[in-house]
Amino acid sequence: MNTESTIPSLNTAELAQLLRETFSAPQFAVPLMIWGAPGIGKSDCVRSAAANLGLTLIDVRLSQLEPTDLRGIPLHENGKVRWAPPDELPNAERDGASGVLFLDEINAALPSVAASAYQLILDRRLGAYHLPEGWSIVAAGNRLDDRGITYAMPAPLANRFMHIHLQADSEAWLDWADRQNISPLLLEFIEHEPEWLTRFAPEPEIKAFPSPRSWVFAHRVIARRGRLDATTFAHIAACVGLAAAAALQAFAGHTAEQKTPLTAWLAAPEALMQITDLSQQMDAVQAIGNALDQQRINLDEALTLAKHLPDDALSFGLIEQLHQAVGDRLFDEPAFSLWVAARGGKPLMMNPPTSA
Repeated sequence: MNTESTIPSLNTAELAQLLRETFSAPQFAVPLMIWGAPGIGKSDCVRSAAANLGLTLIDVRLSQLEPTDLRGIPLHENGKVRWAPPDELPNAERDGASGVLFLDEINAALPSVAASAYQLILDRRLGAYHLPEGWSIVAAGNRLDDRGITYAMPAPLANRFMHIHLQADSEAWLDWADRQNISPLLLEFIEHEPEWLTRFAPEPEIKAFPSPRSWVFAHRVIARRGRLDATTFAHIAACVGLAAAAALQAFAGHTAEQKTPLTAWLAAPEALMQITDLSQQMDAVQAIGNALDQQRINLDEALTLAKHLPDDALSFGLIEQLHQAVGDRLFDEPAFSLWVAARGGKPLMMNPPTSA
């Protein structure tokens, strides 16, 4: 029996509402445990909810503690022993009267450490330490079948929480990703094929898989490389897996064909000179490079189109991209000589081989 079949599943918006209600009325709050697949956004939901209400959030990772770390260290005073709680726990004078104590990855903690948190979670105290009244407790963790370092949650600990399962929510992710300026290609891809947002398989041999977190990594790859070539898609595959990267690459090729009339350009390359909008010119450069990489046009055709691009800088940039794709054989193409003649000089940062 898996986690989803025993507890309610909420999408991102529903969880945000629950967290907002919980944090707004801590006197009625029940400690909340959020379950979900790796990278689905459990921690981000909690942090965003706290930030939206202007609340301090303290993240205590029980998986990094020993039992004595949470209980505190014993101090001998006046013939008695007093336990000094760890400084990480909320302090009203320092951290404010209201806030969120976030026990992330709680089920990755050793059972002995988790047991030391029983009193804190249910009674809001730990020995002489008392959690400030305005503070809420939220925990999160991966499921047992997620291949993470997790332990079965003991029944006494589980019974101290209300439990929900966070499910994938493509609409919420797209809304968030748009505000974060995530790559338009990724936004369009997930909008048209939302099933690729999260695909987690528990098989141990699978290392890279699509998730809201790993698509952000893919965005960083695209932003870093600045082009969509075979190497870029290989790096994306290292983030989201081969199947997801292949689906994205196929989508990118189809989208480029729809947005840019390659066939018309090949029939009348002079049409490229009529493109005056810079963003459309950049789209044309990307489309030509992608078409060559995907073998939808040959090198001679790509060079012919490069010669007719209206902007010198973009034309030189496309030549650099073609050079990276095919190497020095670029200089042997008759169309390359025509490009040099049309642009009035040699390509930037290139030194064609010379005969001895």
